[in-house]
Amino acid sequence: MLIGLLAVSPDAFEAWASETISADPAIGRLNHAGFKSRSHCTSFIMKDGPLITAAHCLPDISKNAVHVLLGYELGKSEQHLQMPKKSYRMIPEKDIAALCGHSDSNHGFSLVQTLPDEGTKVTVRGYGTPRVHVLQETACTVKSMSWKGFVLLDCALPPGTSGAPVTVENTRNIIGVVSASSLRGAMVSMLDTGMLERLCQEPGGRQ
Repeated sequence: MLIGLLAVSPDAFEAWASETISADPAIGRLNHAGFKSRSHCTSFIMKDGPLITAAHCLPDISKNAVHVLLGYELGKSEQHLQMPKKSYRMIPEKDIAALCGHSDSNHGFSLVQTLPDEGTKVTVRGYGTPRVHVLQETACTVKSMSWKGFVLLDCALPPGTSGAPVTVENTRNIIGVVSASSLRGAMVSMLDTGMLERLCQEPGGRQ
């Protein structure tokens, strides 16, 4: 399922409908680099912690190679976090990674109190290709709920949006984190309080 969603042609960039918005101090561009590659995703901070991104955004890379630039825009950021991959705790089967101990009570996101239904209007904010140096916003609709805690959206999202927060429209209430996308729609891994508490309280985390 994820493989099919991730199969995207670079020629399709113009198909993604998003608009540029001002930088958000609780949303960051996550940069990672390996021996032969350099890439980026999106991340965000919860009001009570932690910092969240997609687990696949953290491949086997060298120490201190994960940089999170919160409030990033055009080369400048409000906060720069630099941590090795081993600092993140993961649930690989859910494609969720968390950097525990980081929160933002003033600007962070909160978990939604009621699960969304099919047809719920949501917003995705991320650093998608090709406008990778500015935050972008895309309006989407929940297409289906299912598949072991995943939600399918009706919108196409560009590379770089993985790890982005998905909120109920016109709120800062989080449904989940972007896991994969193609021109056919986007896959979102749902978040819940119990999951995050277990992840950050578990000694050593899940690697």
